[in-house]
Amino acid sequence: MIDGLRLGAYVLAADPTWVRSSLARYYDHLDVLVVSAPVDGRGWTGAPVASEEVLAEVRALDTRGIVREVRGSWVDAADPLAGDTRQRAEALAAVGDDVDWVLQIDTDEVLPDPHALAAVLRVAQDEGVGVVEWPMRVLYRRVGRDFLQVTAADGTPFHEYPGPVAVRPGATLVNCRKSDQTFLRPVVRGDSASVQVHRDPEPGEVRRVLLDPDQAIWHNSWARPPRSVRRKIASWGHHEGWRSRLYYWLYWLPAPLLWRAQRDVHPFDRDLWPRLARVQVPTADLLAEADR
Repeated sequence: MIDGLRLGAYVLAADPTWVRSSLARYYDHLDVLVVSAPVDGRGWTGAPVASEEVLAEVRALDTRGIVREVRGSWVDAADPLAGDTRQRAEALAAVGDDVDWVLQIDTDEVLPDPHALAAVLRVAQDEGVGVVEWPMRVLYRRVGRDFLQVTAADGTPFHEYPGPVAVRPGATLVNCRKSDQTFLRPVVRGDSASVQVHRDPEPGEVRRVLLDPDQAIWHNSWARPPRSVRRKIASWGHHEGWRSRLYYWLYWLPAPLLWRAQRDVHPFDRDLWPRLARVQVPTADLLAEADR
């Protein structure tokens, strides 16, 4: 529980890179944590994933015995995103109804301030909204002891909104962790350059300026060793075969040398990530886990 709210959460056992840092930020506030792991050790495309490694990390963190492990198979090589959605929906259902909100924060996402999230969940309740997004700062590539971070076209700070990080129990997921319900999009103060904020509100979007820049999630989308990135693109829901491998070789791998000239670097929707900038490491634990 946090600030009077009962919280559940689920995580998908596939990507171990930042799982310790991610869960440590909010585990103490949970009433229940569901870990969804493939019984066959394979992700949505059928490629192997490090599910047992994630499970071991979660078990080590679970000092209060609140974890429920859910096993299944969600391979869908023809439509990996459909497998992703099914797995999340089953994990969400396994959390149950005895909580106010269910967090769906991926294991490569680090929430700096759980109390800020709780405050926004209260706003959502007051607005009658059952789905909450969150701004994310996207880390793209490790460069020495720094990172390359996605920025706006003019080099100013950039935030992405890949999907809801919290939903009410019983919510219907229709596209990965997205829902077909009205959703709250809390915006960082002073942010007018991020793609989703620059556009008019989407259908069903309630937009409110509620957050400080340092409250945005650190999203380790790609900032990991080459071997880990190759494993990621082989198993994730957006896998496009040779196109994903070509992106790895032409965009991601040479980024430490070419980042100043690179533009529109998103792997499948180019205008979402306009350019890159070098930033100092967020915290020591994130630097350590990025080496895994």
